[in-house]
Parts: sequence; C-alpha cells; structure tokens
Amino acid sequence: MLLLVRDHRVLQRFTYTAMLGGLVLLLLPLMPFIGTTINGAKIWIRLLGFSFQPGELAKLVLLVFFAGYLVVKRDVLALAGRRVLGIDLPRARDLGPILLAWAASLGVLVFERDLGTSLLFFGVFIALLYVATERLSWLLIGIALFLFGSYIAWLLFGHVQERVDIWLHAFAPRNIGDSSYQLVQGLFGMGTGGVLGKGLGLGRPDIVPYAQTDFIIPALGEELGLTGLMAILLLYGIAVQRGLRTALGVRDSFGKLLAAGLAFSMALQVFVVVGGVTRLIPLTGLTTPFLSYGGSSLVANWALVALLLRISDAARRPAPPPSVSLADAKTQVVRL
Repeated sequence: MLLLVRDHRVLQRFTYTAMLGGLVLLLLPLMPFIGTTINGAKIWIRLLGFSFQPGELAKLVLLVFFAGYLVVKRDVLALAGRRVLGIDLPRARDLGPILLAWAASLGVLVFERDLGTSLLFFGVFIALLYVATERLSWLLIGIALFLFGSYIAWLLFGHVQERVDIWLHAFAPRNIGDSSYQLVQGLFGMGTGGVLGKGLGLGRPDIVPYAQTDFIIPALGEELGLTGLMAILLLYGIAVQRGLRTALGVRDSFGKLLAAGLAFSMALQVFVVVGGVTRLIPLTGLTTPFLSYGGSSLVANWALVALLLRISDAARRPAPPPSVSLADAKTQVVRL
C-alpha cells in the first residue's frame, strides 16, 4: 500500500470508482459458484483453492468513497432545515445519502446475514457525516435509523432473533447447550483468568469454540487476565488516538475525513468484538484487528495502517509555499 499510494490525495480522484468497487466487493459473496456460507454468514468467496473475505477490503474502499463524497457535499449537507427541540434538522432533500447507506447496510444484514459488517458500514458513515458537517442532527438521525432498522430486522429475520436471544438469555437451559455454548464458555474462560490471568500458554482455549477467530479475546482474557485485556485495549486506544491526531494535523479536507474514518473504523470494530464476547451487545462475528486468525482481516488492517502512515507523513511535511497567480505577478511587475 505504501508503494502504490505515494500521495493520499490521489485517492480522491477515484471517489465514485471506489463506490462502485465497494459495492461489487460486498456483492461478490452472493454470486453463484464462488460465494460460500460459513457459520451461517455468506461473506466468503472461494476461487482457485483460496478463500477470501471481500468485505474486509470493501471497508477501506468505501471509506475512500465516503471521504471523497462528503468533502464535496458537506456544505450542502450542513444546511439546516427546521429547528425541533433546539436541534437544527437537515433539509428533507438532503436525507438521500444517509438513507442509501442505511438501506445498503440492511441489505448486507438481510442477504449475507452479516450483522458485524452491516453495523460497521453504517456506523462509520454516520461518524464521518458528523465529522464533516459538525451537526448533531445527523448523528441523532443515524442513531434513530439504526434502532429502527435493528427492530425491523429483529421482527423479520430468525438469525437476528437468535443473536438477540443469545445475548439476553445466554445461560437459559434452552441455549446454554447449543446456541450460546461458545459465548458461555468464553465468559467462563475470562472468569477463570481473573485479574492477573493464568499465564501465557496455561489457559484452555481448546474448550472455547472459535478461540482463534471470533473468541480470541476470551482466550487472551483467561491467560492474561483483566490486566492483560486492559493493556491490549489500551494499545488499540493508542492506535486510534494517533489516527485521530493525524486527522487533526493533515491540511487537506479529504485527508482529514479519510484518517478520521480509518481510525473510527478500527475503534468501532474493536468495540463490537469486545462488546459481543462480554455480552455488552449481541454477537456480530467481526474479527479482532491484528489478533484473530484470518488472512483477509490481516491484509486489510495492515492496509488501513499504511494509509494512516501515508496521511501522517503528509501532515508532518512543511506546507508548500503560497502560489502566485499570473495577475498578481503582473501587478508586482507594474509596481516595480
């Protein structure tokens, strides 16, 4: 990524190409012959003996589209319409982008049964919309749409109802031996680890299903304890903080939005994963960045870091000298 992207501003030229590429990547698992269903989610493709999760790359490509689109449209989206309860609501005709993002995220949830990618996709868009316009109304509308969409999905789709039931009733006899078994085993593992953990290599990840992927946090919690997990979360926090600081330091608007989106996507992904395995929120199936087994996730997250490095490098370079227009040059010559 560092070799291909010498200047992050070049990516702004491909704003709508990125949109098309992101949608194609999201739809690839639905294609016949190459789409594969694993653990109930249709988010994988198999080609020439290799498996890949295109949604991981779609996350980065769509971030480029979001940043490029909002740079151009943020002045229009920041215009206020009616004022309700002290909040300036956007104009009705400007609601199109957020409704499209909401519909696309619901489409991912419905057709690919991928709750994690749906939540990540919509959450990052709402965060960038708020950063670009600085209007609280967009954030409130996004939260309202998310809650409404979640309720509709819960009413209509069995796999969403199952996730919610596991979340609310993990220790119920009807769940503990089957659907919530892996969640309960993970909770027991973290409970066994206590404050300081049992020590590296002294845990029992073999009795926690998917300990190498979705439930790697409980496996580490058993061996490193609460102290070790807090240290891991602190490292993620430092990475996110550096990304947001890069967004503050870079001078161009596209770089600001792209860096903020990259940092927030990592923060939201970690929150969704850790919240799911600790029963703070329903399980979603996202991977833990840089920890979970999986080549797709690892490649995408290193590409994310590379983009942040490229933007950070641009932020630290001295500002170019102000350009002098031809008219100004002629004026200076006349004065001389």
